[in-house]
Amino acid sequence: MKKSLGKRAGNDQAGFSLIELLVTLVILAVGLLGLAGLMMDGLRNNQSAYLRTQASILAYDMADRIRLNRGQARVGMYSGYSTAGNGAITSLPTCVTAATGCTAADRVTLDKAEWTREIQGIGNGSALLPSGVGTIGADSSGNITVSVSWQETQWDEAAGAKALVTQQFDVVFRI
Repeated sequence: MKKSLGKRAGNDQAGFSLIELLVTLVILAVGLLGLAGLMMDGLRNNQSAYLRTQASILAYDMADRIRLNRGQARVGMYSGYSTAGNGAITSLPTCVTAATGCTAADRVTLDKAEWTREIQGIGNGSALLPSGVGTIGADSSGNITVSVSWQETQWDEAAGAKALVTQQFDVVFRI
């Protein structure tokens, strides 16, 4: 009689054992958790890019408005304005509905009011930027700076936790 080496009778295995299946499920679950973490990081970065884009649009919008009303900008009618606090203009001037239209001075008020409404979300129900503030400044050499700032949550390495950070986007131009 011949003996077969290395093979026992009745021990032919077909398919997976329960242990192999459980190990496979654990590996798959860890991989899916890693993928979910990557997706969350992507969403966070996408939100930050979205806010910076909104700030850029708002800053360039006001810069274009100022360039269109150059005469009033040269005499400082836009300078020193902030959308925060009691000095912010939120109501539209009456010239908007008048048949004669707006004068250059009225246009300054209209520009400030529309810009403030866009940043604060007045009229459309939601602010474009969280805690958004727009400011306009000018220096003696004719440079105008339009700044838009907002707050977003970012990781603070020093604290080892998330923290609310103020971001700012500036447009500097000469009229």
